Amino acid sequence: MMLRRIRELFARKSAASASPEPKAAKDARSVRVERAPEVVHRPIPEADLDPDAVKIIKRLTRFDHTAYLVGGCVRDLLLDRSPKDYDIGTSATPRQVKRLFRNCRIIGRRFRLAHIYFHNRKVIEVATFRALDSDEVDEGGNGAASDDDLLIRDDNVFGSSAEDALRRDFTVNQLFYDLNNETVIDHADGLRDLKRRVVSAIGDPATRFCEDPIRILRAIKFAARLDFEIEPATYNALIQTINELPKAAPPRILEEINRFCMGGASRRSFELLQETGAFDVILPEFAEAYKDDREAWMMLFRLLEEIDNRLADGKPTPTGAIFAVLLLPLLARHFGWREDGTVEPPKGLKVRELADQYLRPLALRLRVARRDQEYCRQTLMTLYRMAPAERVRRQNRKSMVRRSCLIDALWILETCAEMWGGELTRSFEAWEDWAKDAPPPEEMEASDQVEEGGRRRGGRRRGGRGRGRGRSGDRERGARDEGKGQERDKGRGEGRGEGGGRRRRSGGGERSRENGDARKSARGGTKPRRSGGGRRRGGPTAEEAENLPPVWDDRYFFAALPTVPDSDETSFPAPEPDKASASRREGDESGERPRRRRSRGGRRRRGRSKADGEAPRSGDGSDSDG
Repeated sequence: MMLRRIRELFARKSAASASPEPKAAKDARSVRVERAPEVVHRPIPEADLDPDAVKIIKRLTRFDHTAYLVGGCVRDLLLDRSPKDYDIGTSATPRQVKRLFRNCRIIGRRFRLAHIYFHNRKVIEVATFRALDSDEVDEGGNGAASDDDLLIRDDNVFGSSAEDALRRDFTVNQLFYDLNNETVIDHADGLRDLKRRVVSAIGDPATRFCEDPIRILRAIKFAARLDFEIEPATYNALIQTINELPKAAPPRILEEINRFCMGGASRRSFELLQETGAFDVILPEFAEAYKDDREAWMMLFRLLEEIDNRLADGKPTPTGAIFAVLLLPLLARHFGWREDGTVEPPKGLKVRELADQYLRPLALRLRVARRDQEYCRQTLMTLYRMAPAERVRRQNRKSMVRRSCLIDALWILETCAEMWGGELTRSFEAWEDWAKDAPPPEEMEASDQVEEGGRRRGGRRRGGRGRGRGRSGDRERGARDEGKGQERDKGRGEGRGEGGGRRRRSGGGERSRENGDARKSARGGTKPRRSGGGRRRGGPTAEEAENLPPVWDDRYFFAALPTVPDSDETSFPAPEPDKASASRREGDESGERPRRRRSRGGRRRRGRSKADGEAPRSGDGSDSDG
């Protein structure tokens, strides 16, 4: 108690002695806490909450950490909607969270998060409370780069729960729910905006959108999904900063496009994109073709509405089908589809090349997966061949009903038939009957894989690159060749005698040496013996083994080497000098030419000798003096 009073006393003195800071103009980016948060007692039944999220919060609070439900899950719960996911805000750092949960993983570079994984592929995001931007952060390079560029590139400065709430994007997303006290904590009038059903930015809207341009798309998404209106000041700032969107990461833009079509309000989302001009910025490859084409927009809105209806029935649309929906209004006229229901397909139309004119630049910019690109192409090619149904051959029809994209192609064709009727309606009815006898999508994919795999596994690749069966085949083939070689050598040995067999590359066999010497003498001379270039395999001979020291002696290693180092301490005899080299140096004419070892580089030419002054060997194998 006394120690705490002493600390308070010193703190007061230091605060009084410190010089007052000069009053600087408030930065438009910084948002200060001007009032205490509003705490509303709003119990939410625990049965309506995710049990895994409840366990995480209780475990964090048990270890003296603050933890709340934050963001969209609190907003949806207060609006009596089912949350798509649950996010948790805590005072614990990502490393502290990882120490408490072994199923935790830290991700992110600009914004480090802790993801906690569960057995049913569910992921709950746990984020540490972030601090507000400050001059110190900006100078350190963690916040905005400069006054002209407000884009946040690093956001790993931790702070309090109040700072974390005020640095978020919109007022309806900064609500905290305290599970232990059953209260809702509101720092920026988010409860009032929920009642007014408006999307309002926290602080200066233009600054918020410049800090993270993805917030522009998020404002459109929330307004469409929640059926809210965008506040006038926020809407004007959105229009002014719409050109900041290209600064956002391409994968995040692609993710928001998918969320537009997976949130149940894809038509309203694209209507707002068209109204605000964001469509021309995030999809410039389609913007020129859609410009002033009212029929294409109407067809697109009708297809997007059908995506929402299918999602309500529990049938989500894959990414490849979403891009097929975006491309079909631009390609329908090329397919020969008319508003009066007639279909006049042109001959020799290359649908893949036509689709790639729009799809390929978009895929390179937004980094669309190749699988999604190919799914989009296959869907468009299937739609082109489905109408009119009379021109489809029976064999082609059987192959088309096995395609995995047929389900998406069918509902797209049905939607177009409802719009225009005529030949499209008759084609859809025919394909619907043919598709009834087709196997389900899972079996279609499995059968396709088996068929393709069977073709691939039909034979081994050339060049020895096969695996598995190829290696076993090589071993069997080698065994057969070895057996044939042994029989062939055996036959040669019987015909030539005992020494007539093929000489093996053994380094320590006495028998092979004798046979080789016999063959050399029969030919009338000595031939350079091949050298394997490696150490001897057969080990020391009996004579060499007698002269070796004991195994436990330290000198055994050096004695076992092919060349024993000369040393005064060794008790075993030194190797004898090479007599052939000595006789060659002294010019001994009567000495027999010693055997030479040939390197691996190739056979030495017979016409020249390495020693200076020697003449070439004669045909009988004897050396002649010059």
